[in-house]
Amino acid sequence: MAVIAAAATSAPDSAIRWDAKNAYLKCDGAIDGTIAWPSAPQATCVAMLMCANERALSAERHQRLIEQIRQVPGCGEP
Repeated sequence: MAVIAAAATSAPDSAIRWDAKNAYLKCDGAIDGTIAWPSAPQATCVAMLMCANERALSAERHQRLIEQIRQVPGCGEP
């Protein structure tokens, strides 16, 4: 029984890799500053654009994300 319970428990969002299929789960925390964006600018841009396109965001969180995207050199608009 313990194995089934452990398998059903999901990893915290911070433990999910940015290149994982469920990376969109990290978006809210990254936008809010509780989870770090990837360290390389290109990877940061890719993650931010993924969040803009794959995650349903509140208007406020979407605006904060747009502002963050504009601070990454070479990262275009979503």
